[in-house]
Amino acid sequence: MDERQLEMIETAADWADRYDDLDEAGRRELARWLEQSPEHGRTFARMRQMLQDGALAEALESTASVVEVPIPVLPRQRPSAMRPGLRRTGQEAPGLGRRQALAAGLAALAVVPLGSYFLFRNDKDVPASPLRFASAVGKRRHFTLPDGSGLLLDAASSVAVHFTADMRAVELERGAARFDVRHDAARPFEVRTPGASMTALGTSFSVDRLTGASELRVFSGRVRMAADGHDAFVVPAREWALFDGSATSRGNFDAETRPDWQNDWLDADSMRLGFAIERLARYSETPIRLGDPALASRTFSGRFRLDRPEQSLALIGALFGLEASRRADGIYLVTA
Repeated sequence: MDERQLEMIETAADWADRYDDLDEAGRRELARWLEQSPEHGRTFARMRQMLQDGALAEALESTASVVEVPIPVLPRQRPSAMRPGLRRTGQEAPGLGRRQALAAGLAALAVVPLGSYFLFRNDKDVPASPLRFASAVGKRRHFTLPDGSGLLLDAASSVAVHFTADMRAVELERGAARFDVRHDAARPFEVRTPGASMTALGTSFSVDRLTGASELRVFSGRVRMAADGHDAFVVPAREWALFDGSATSRGNFDAETRPDWQNDWLDADSMRLGFAIERLARYSETPIRLGDPALASRTFSGRFRLDRPEQSLALIGALFGLEASRRADGIYLVTA
C-alpha cells in the first residue's frame, strides 16, 4: 500500500467518523471529495460499514479514543497535507486515536479488494453494496443522506441506500421513514418496499412498510406510487395511499397536526388492528403480538401514544373486548 492510498484511507476514516455531525457545508465538501474518484466512494462506504459494526463501535468508544491496533501502523500525515475541514476538534489522544484506529482497521483489510463497496458508483462494473441506516426500538433517528436529502427513521426501522451516478434508490428494509428529498433532476429518488415503489417528484413524504402492505404519506410536493400489477398514480400533498397487495386505498390527512409517528402519536383512521400492533411494537422492548392473527383485519379509529406502547395496547384492546396478556416471549392481545 503506497502513501497515496494511506492518505485516502485516513481521509475517508475522518469523513466517516464525522458523518452524522456534518452540517450542510460539510456535506457538500464530502460530496465533492467523493466525486473525485470512485475509490473515494468505495472506501468511505467501507468505513461506514465498519462504524455500523456494533462490536467495532463499542471497542472504539470503550477505549476512550486510544485503541491499540498492532498493524498496520499508519504514518501520521503532515499538517500541511491535511485538508482544513477534515480535522476533528478536541484533544489529541496519545497512541492511536479513534480515526486512526478506524483507518488502520481498514488498511489491515485492504489486502482484500474494496471493489464491493461504493457510494457514488460511476464504474458500472463495480457491484453495488448499499449504505445502511438503522434505529433502535423506541428511538427515532435523523440522518442526512450523501446527496443532502433528510432521512427520519421511525423506531426499529432501517433502510439500505443505493446511490449511483444516475439513480438514488432507497430500500425500506423494515419500519417507516420520512424523506425530505433534495431536488436532482438527473437522479430520481425512489423508495422501494416489497410490492411497491415510490418516486419523489420534488417532495417530502413518508413510507411505512407493514406486513403485506406499504403506506405512503405525502407532506409536500407529489410522489408517484407504482404497485406490482397496477398502474402507477401520483399522490399529491396531504394525501395518503395504502397498497395491501391486491388493492389501493387512499385518503386525506392534516400534515401539520397529524404527522403520524413523527410526534409520538398513532393516529388511526379505520386502521387495521394488525398494522397498529406492528407500529406499537417498534416502541416496545418486549415483543407485542396478536393472540389470534384473524383479529388483524379489524379496524378502529382514535389517537394513541406510541411512546407508551403497553398503555396504548390496553386501550386499543378494550375497543374490541381484548386484553394484554404477558407471556414468556412477549405481550399478546387476547380475548378477555
